[in-house]
Amino acid sequence: MRTAIIDRSMAGMGFMEITSKSDAYLYMNALTEAGADYIEVDLPALMRLPKPSGAENYIFRIENAEEYQVANVLPFAYALLPLKFSYLISKIEIPVVLEIKTGDADILALLKVVSDSIDLTGVALLRLIGDFRKQSGDFKAIINKIRMKYAVPIDICPLNTTLGALSSIIAAYEAGVDSVTVSFGNSDNYAPLEEFLIAMATVYKTFISKSYISGICKASVMSALISDIETTNLKMLMKRYRLSPRKIETIDEQPMKIMPDFSDSDESKHRSLVERKLDDLEVDEDLLEEISDKLRKCGIDLYASEKKDEFLN
Repeated sequence: MRTAIIDRSMAGMGFMEITSKSDAYLYMNALTEAGADYIEVDLPALMRLPKPSGAENYIFRIENAEEYQVANVLPFAYALLPLKFSYLISKIEIPVVLEIKTGDADILALLKVVSDSIDLTGVALLRLIGDFRKQSGDFKAIINKIRMKYAVPIDICPLNTTLGALSSIIAAYEAGVDSVTVSFGNSDNYAPLEEFLIAMATVYKTFISKSYISGICKASVMSALISDIETTNLKMLMKRYRLSPRKIETIDEQPMKIMPDFSDSDESKHRSLVERKLDDLEVDEDLLEEISDKLRKCGIDLYASEKKDEFLN
């Protein structure tokens, strides 16, 4: 069984006023290219995207009770309900993801209370969100007990409150959960999609195809163009692929915020291992050319007016 990857960075994203539907769609496509199987969107994100066709594998996050009607009229893969809206399960006509925040509670004890009041057989996917490093006992054993007792697919979404989200998401993957939820560039709150992919590519050599580097690079650029999210992962990628704020700012007819000063950025210690792994990846000129071609289709020219040889050197 393959563990699916859900990216939730578009849900709750602070979109810039100038963000167009085509730019938001390019960002979503970049996340998919990088390796995300499903993209979680809320109503504000949905309003920034073209009308779904059904091929995008969207998970629609319901933040207000009346939004369940939106889930019933558009071709989403799933509708996501926080636990407080569990009474809407029977009203939704597509598969439901039920999200439970575990906090510091014992997961098994919490699920016992939930299952006594909610029929979990009507749930297509059970998302557990919390800081799993605080759980007593082996995390993999806990996941297996949940699977055996409740017979419902499990999604794990670790919070990064102790900077342990990345290790928790890897442990969940190794335990064979049905899906994991990450958030591109948002490492302050969740396990970042890009760090998870880098770690997986390092540990499981064939987990991600070579094209994921292009997707991550493209998503980093697009996230800076469409939102107020700042990610130090963009600094790593720009360094690796010889990008610069000036090159990005030369995109034709695309206004944007002033890029942060990457030369004076204070990266936290937990990023150092990921940065070393990124530096260890073999990237030759042919792959760099492939990346530049894909970015060029977005209107981003890595080489700008410089000669290729000067850019590479």
